[in-house]
Amino acid sequence: MKKATKARSIADTNVNAAELGAVIGISRASTANLATDGILPRAARGEFNLAACVQAYIQHKRTLAGSDKVGNLTVERSRLARAKADKAERDERVEKGELVPAVDIEAAWIATAGMIRTRILAVPKKIASRVISLKTATEAETLMGKELNAALAALAEPPSH
Repeated sequence: MKKATKARSIADTNVNAAELGAVIGISRASTANLATDGILPRAARGEFNLAACVQAYIQHKRTLAGSDKVGNLTVERSRLARAKADKAERDERVEKGELVPAVDIEAAWIATAGMIRTRILAVPKKIASRVISLKTATEAETLMGKELNAALAALAEPPSH
């Protein structure tokens, strides 16, 4: 005749670090480290409640996976969507002529600076023969002012295409 034994629930089973490690697939040392870090709860000194520790270990792995992969994937998807939207907006503004490539702006400024330089440097040559015939410095100043203003006015006119 068999002895009547009380059935033990897995929820009530306590195991040591090596046994717990064998169940969840890590070493005894890793089990001890996770317990020290507060991830695996101890039932008593050197003992772990099997059910509670398996659940805690699964939660720990879910948290790691969520923060490293799922969370980052969501962040990366959001970043990609934002980048695509920014690019579409930029392309639309370029099409409308609201945005111009920096290379084109630089070329236009270089051409403008060259034109200003040429016009201003041409003034002395243009007025030299007339300045000689003037009798006073005031007349020379008036002539120079008039010619410089004419050169600047010509620069202010929009270019004809």
